[in-house]
Amino acid sequence: MVRSADLKFLIAEQPGSVMQLFEHEAKEILAREGVLVPRSFYVSTAEQALESTTRIGPPVVLKAQTLVKGRGKAGLVRLAYCPSEAARVFEELVGRSHEGPSVSGVLIEEKIPLVGEIFLSITVDCPNASPLLLVGLQGGVEVETILLDRPEFVKKVHFSPAKGLKEAQIFEVLDFVANAMPEFFGVRTRKQLEKLIRVSEKIFKTYDCELLEINPLGIADDLSLVVIDALMVIDDDAEFRHPDLVRPRGQSQQDFQREQEFKKKGWTFIPMGGEIGILSSGAGITMAILDLIHLYGGKPANFLDTAQMDRRGIYEAFQIFHTNTNTKVLLVNIFAGLNRCDDLALGIVDYLRDFQPPFPIVVRMIGNKDEEGRRILREHGLEPLVALEEAVLKAIEKLRG
Repeated sequence: MVRSADLKFLIAEQPGSVMQLFEHEAKEILAREGVLVPRSFYVSTAEQALESTTRIGPPVVLKAQTLVKGRGKAGLVRLAYCPSEAARVFEELVGRSHEGPSVSGVLIEEKIPLVGEIFLSITVDCPNASPLLLVGLQGGVEVETILLDRPEFVKKVHFSPAKGLKEAQIFEVLDFVANAMPEFFGVRTRKQLEKLIRVSEKIFKTYDCELLEINPLGIADDLSLVVIDALMVIDDDAEFRHPDLVRPRGQSQQDFQREQEFKKKGWTFIPMGGEIGILSSGAGITMAILDLIHLYGGKPANFLDTAQMDRRGIYEAFQIFHTNTNTKVLLVNIFAGLNRCDDLALGIVDYLRDFQPPFPIVVRMIGNKDEEGRRILREHGLEPLVALEEAVLKAIEKLRG
């Protein structure tokens, strides 16, 4: 029996920082382990939605890929009965926001006729310092709700993180489900559930999960078990073990891949949502720049740390801002120490030679070889400043036209 006192660790936020995978990513991992998932395609354009629906065969389910629960109630899970309808629904879903970043991708999958639903979850029980397997007789609703309203519908099994689930514990769970749902759980379905429990435990350990949830786990009309929805939350302290997989909550795949490229270069890039892009040397002085921008009524769009950049690096950094539509003015603060102002100035000149900037550029330059650097920029039409506050005011002036 699950007591209400045991529920706090499930209802409260887990401690520390975590990374959550999108549904399609979690399902890909499960499918690689031989778990049955619906035929599906992750799409990011209406043309892909049209093609994918044709390949799967309607009707299909279109599920906005968001990291926040409650998509169904928010109208972000829709049915389509032909390819053209799927393309139209895709257009209606993309760009919508659901308590977080706007939707940029949709999972299109076959509609599976179901005769029943259960759920399976493995999480970290913090008070008991052990993993916890939860299997419930009612799927499709939040686990917390079931635990609070119908605790007798849930089988709860703690197990050792070192030794794993024991045979007796797995059979106890299988008996619990089979006895409660004998019409659905014959020998074949029981074996499928046993396999899914073992696979879930393996994935939970392999990917350093704080939570693995399959909800609902559908019972198809042929009594096979199908993963209808899946959720994986990964401890970000284990990021170094999964560099191609995990990403912070709410981050798009494109932004995640770009962040990995920045890390390889030793750069730090932080999006902020305003209009003034900041290319600056070091986080400390950048905090002062942010304060000054806010003080004079501006809003930062993003920040890229140039502390370790050379001529080629600053050239590539300018290209990042060039493709960022939020940046209306670029404020460049160069405080050179180990790097050199003249070298960075040549990198800026290289960019100006190869591209037409879509925004005005304000440069503040001091430090190692600063006189040479300022001379190079003046020769190419940029008048660098020395005072930080003056540079911030100039950027805001150019923003306001």
